[in-house]
Amino acid sequence: MVSKLLNSVLMVAPILQKAFLFDCMIGVTDREKFLAYYPTRGLNLGIRVGDPLRPGSINATAVAENQRVVRKIGKEVYGIPYIAVGYPLVENGQVVGCLSTGVTTDQEDRLRGLAENLTDALEGIAQHTESLAQEADELSSASLTLSDAAIQMERKIAETSQISQLIRDISSRSNVLGLNAVLEAARAGAAGRGFSVVAEEIRKLSNTTSTSAKDIFRILDEMNDLVGVVSSEMEKTRNHSLHQSTRIQELYAVMQELRRMADQLREAAVLGGRSE
Repeated sequence: MVSKLLNSVLMVAPILQKAFLFDCMIGVTDREKFLAYYPTRGLNLGIRVGDPLRPGSINATAVAENQRVVRKIGKEVYGIPYIAVGYPLVENGQVVGCLSTGVTTDQEDRLRGLAENLTDALEGIAQHTESLAQEADELSSASLTLSDAAIQMERKIAETSQISQLIRDISSRSNVLGLNAVLEAARAGAAGRGFSVVAEEIRKLSNTTSTSAKDIFRILDEMNDLVGVVSSEMEKTRNHSLHQSTRIQELYAVMQELRRMADQLREAAVLGGRSE
């Protein structure tokens, strides 16, 4: 004879199944066999009313030990991974049967797999991001070094310009002295011919020096312009590097947060599918 408690559970079992937020398999048994079985589309173990309790099953264990049993069943048993709960039904101090429920863990398993894949991907991205940040810092440091070198080069060019100006002054004075010497040689007549030749050579040397000084100045001006361009571009590169480094650090922080969230997601999936 079926107990009143079992009758009550048998009446409410199909209602309970519809009341659950997610698909839940429900089974009701007495101490020996199934009295009712309500599968779901995603979880059907092929149990029929009247099937005996299998030794060691959730239902048999709950009945034999008079305690709630939670067990995760692997895919290898029925082809569907699920979590089952067996709850003993006690009437007048005696176990009269069991109410069992089950839900699939496909979603949890997929969620866990996705979380693990996401964690691995984020780990790889974080490593690359950290490497990029280090390279950006090194590029910024190199740009700063090159910028300092460009400044030093500008100073050296300025010093060279001073020397070239000195050469130009010497050339100008030599030209004046050569011209005076030519005039004096002309006044001396025949006696000053030899001196006149020397004076003319001094003037030629002065003109050549003056021309060379002009070329040096032109080259130095061009070099100074180029150094200015290089210095300007290096400053831009350095600013870009610093900006890039800052952005990479921000990206790295975001990646760390995403990795933390992925770990929490994985833990939630593990806890959701953990048996007691």
